[in-house]
Amino acid sequence: MSKNVIIVGGGLAGLSAAVYLSRAGRTVTIFERRRYLGGRAVTHLRHGYRFNLGPHAFFRAGHGWNVLRELGIPVRGGVPKVRGFGMLGTQRFKFPGSLWSILTTSLFGLKAKMQMLALFLRIRSIDPKLYASMTVREWIDANASDERVRLLLEAVFRLATYSNRPDLQGAGAALAQLRLSIRGVVYVDEGWQKIVDSLHSAAVASGVNFVTSSRVVSVDHEGGAVRGVELGGLEIEDRKDTMSLVMPDMSDPDKGTRIPADTVLLAVDPSTARELVRDVDWPETTAVMMSSLDIALSKLPQPHNTFALGLDKPHYFSVHSAWAQLTPKGGALLHLGRYGDGGTEEELEALVDELQPGWRDLVVHRRFLPAMTVSNALVQPDGVSARMKAVTPLRGLYVAGDWVDEGGILSDAAFASARAAAKAILAAG
Repeated sequence: MSKNVIIVGGGLAGLSAAVYLSRAGRTVTIFERRRYLGGRAVTHLRHGYRFNLGPHAFFRAGHGWNVLRELGIPVRGGVPKVRGFGMLGTQRFKFPGSLWSILTTSLFGLKAKMQMLALFLRIRSIDPKLYASMTVREWIDANASDERVRLLLEAVFRLATYSNRPDLQGAGAALAQLRLSIRGVVYVDEGWQKIVDSLHSAAVASGVNFVTSSRVVSVDHEGGAVRGVELGGLEIEDRKDTMSLVMPDMSDPDKGTRIPADTVLLAVDPSTARELVRDVDWPETTAVMMSSLDIALSKLPQPHNTFALGLDKPHYFSVHSAWAQLTPKGGALLHLGRYGDGGTEEELEALVDELQPGWRDLVVHRRFLPAMTVSNALVQPDGVSARMKAVTPLRGLYVAGDWVDEGGILSDAAFASARAAAKAILAAG
């Protein structure tokens, strides 16, 4: 049993941890309650168009990049240039996303341009840890006096972190993520499913076992240590000379199967972890949400309008297919979003009407997600709310996911915590 590891959850964190562990000689079994792997990184193919669950960006210098490089998983795609519009009321300005565009945009007067240039240069070399006790709002208040500079800072923090909670979000983590975004992101060819499939192939090659459409209902523990998991709907026959899984007892469909293990990694969301192990003091988390509209077009009416960001409203518009292979030849895939929930489909359609007039006659497929979970845990200032670490107080129980604090946020946190959990499991012997 000491060499056996059960991983609950087959998303990015579970798959990455499984590859690390299996390559190090552990016998790993992933239990995934869905029939497919990938979690929120899944990509759906619709009429030849590859739909991620909303707009996805892979940070080139983040923890995810480093983890996949260690695992030998390539990430191929296009690096977008931040060229487009900043939207302020009914006005449209050249988006100031680089030194040159800050100087040439009509959004700012001369004094504000100098202020923004100084901040842009400072952010590139800032130590985010110095501001871990501040909120994003407090950091902006302390560093920007011009109202339009303040609006732009809020907008780029939203763009980098997907969050519209400057009053609650920690400035340290947000600044670290903004620095990563300045170094560039990748829109992944064929969608994030390509990463999922590559991780799955690596896991299969190293001997990982998969049980999909399986529901783990609890983690058994005794004396402060993990003893196994209970799998709903199955039954286990335990004899002195053997231990084997048997078919469900249909007369008692709620009777489950106890699978012994002394090492369990929960690569699930925090509410599921809380349900599986109620005796751990799990931290309270605040989810990061987004309203998202994805539209597949047979062609792009306005090829030069590929990016726009709201300055006074939390709006996002981008044509990811301008940089990544996501569509059939000549097609286009548009991503629109409102950071936070509460956005309406009509609100996002109005942006497309302005930026891509004539789009309605070219629609191949569309999907609206009114309240998509971007991240399971908004990072708050130090002393306000602490995230979980990969190693829990319960011996043999580990966690991984975007809500676990082993570095980074969003998918970077999932990858970083997967690596940290795997290393801790291996170090435990």
